[in-house]
Amino acid sequence: MDEPFRGLVSRMKVCLIEPSKFVSLTNFVSTISMPPIGLAYIAASLREAGHEVCVVDGPGSAPRNFFRFNEVRIRGLTNKEIVERIPRDTEVIGLGCMFTSHWVYVRQLIQDIRKEFPDVFLLMGGEHVTGFPELSLENAPLDAVVLGEGEETIVELLKQVGSGQALDAVDGIAFRAEEGAIRVNPRRQRIGHIDAIPRPAWDLFDIEKYNEVNQPHGASQGKFMPMLATRGCPFSCTFCTSPNMWTTEWTPRNHKLVVDEMQDYYQKYGVTDFQFEDLTAIVKKQWIADFCDEIIARGMKITFQLPSGTRSEGIDYEIAKKLKAAGCHEFAFAPESGDPRILKAIKKKVHLPTMFESAKAALKAGINVGCFFIIGFPEDDYKSVMRTYAAIVKCGMIGLTNVNLNAYSPQPNTESFNQLRQDGVITELSDEYLMSLFTFQDFGAKKTSYNKHFSDWELSFMVMFGVGLFYAVYFVRKPKRIVQLFTDLFSQSSSNKSTKMAKSFIKDAFTVMKNKLIRVGP
Repeated sequence: MDEPFRGLVSRMKVCLIEPSKFVSLTNFVSTISMPPIGLAYIAASLREAGHEVCVVDGPGSAPRNFFRFNEVRIRGLTNKEIVERIPRDTEVIGLGCMFTSHWVYVRQLIQDIRKEFPDVFLLMGGEHVTGFPELSLENAPLDAVVLGEGEETIVELLKQVGSGQALDAVDGIAFRAEEGAIRVNPRRQRIGHIDAIPRPAWDLFDIEKYNEVNQPHGASQGKFMPMLATRGCPFSCTFCTSPNMWTTEWTPRNHKLVVDEMQDYYQKYGVTDFQFEDLTAIVKKQWIADFCDEIIARGMKITFQLPSGTRSEGIDYEIAKKLKAAGCHEFAFAPESGDPRILKAIKKKVHLPTMFESAKAALKAGINVGCFFIIGFPEDDYKSVMRTYAAIVKCGMIGLTNVNLNAYSPQPNTESFNQLRQDGVITELSDEYLMSLFTFQDFGAKKTSYNKHFSDWELSFMVMFGVGLFYAVYFVRKPKRIVQLFTDLFSQSSSNKSTKMAKSFIKDAFTVMKNKLIRVGP
């Protein structure tokens, strides 16, 4: 299709919902408060297709409200408040669910919505339903789920719904047929005209409120906005959901259009810091060089960062200098392990010596660099963990400013997850399994080990020890960072991701102590 987002038959009233989020003070990812870029893209595509769209942003509407659900702390609007904000004449309600651990809460929200809106068409998209379409339709009163990249799929789906036609012909969905059977249609090909996708509909969200909370994904360097410059990742890591969610196709946008979008956000919202949430932003060296040159040529006084991580192969000193000159102040690499044997087993195509040379080049250019590691892969043993610790120490010694160390978790429908099911390690998709996918990022919580060598408590200790190991080297190597940390705590900005994490912890801890928590749920 030359124009995939135009030409719809029936105008419908659609309400999109971003469910409230799990929060643990010792789970860094859960303390992030960022506008939901995925839902904003879906809203824009539906609106351009002719639908009337409204949004209920659970976490963004009440970022300082915390309540309890089944012993888990939630940030945002309560279920009742979300349901009350849905217009009564809504014909279609769509929700997003990125993290499978959140399904324990989100399915209850879906049930609450269905009670109040028994006749609406109820659908969901995101990484969870893409990984577990049958489970999602079995556990909750959804009519359909969108699999993978959603902009084209949801437009075609609502075209069928609005005209009363069958859903069998809609690629990229699973749905509940009239007889009650669950059907999973073939997956849709990735969108080829990536630059034709409408920009996120940020006018439907409270961008100011997110910036008042000031807990972005990366370091806080001013008024921020999430962005995507590319889509997908060309690699097939065994533990990653990307091959199932996005396939292994990596597609960059036109770099000039990305810079146009940045300029527009600067003018409309006063945004000066851009947080690129790409899975793998730097794959082609020429693309990132052209992108930086465009920013420099326009004389833009902005900053940007890559907090989700990127590849090291495209970064040498010349590219690092160009990134710095364009405003890049922080990014991360994701080697995951310090052991070449584990890297081969998990299909992580990274050469550690090259990665460390790239990191040194970036640090020399004045860019903060972080690293992501995982302990507890099924293939791990004590020797491989010690090699990962050695890599973590090296990160601290060469001057990296952040190490994010997680326990391994078997994410839905990944190659590693499917192998564990085949081996009988995972026998049922219980709530206990779902919740283990939240605690794996929580260095203060007991982990669930899927490794025959490590007990749950042993894995938990190893993660805490690894985090402590990095920050011991981090502060001993440069004691002035202690002063920097305390300075940042009383500032609107943060020097790097580590100090931002500390600030987020303190902000949320203060709010939790200040507010009386409300218990809801079954």
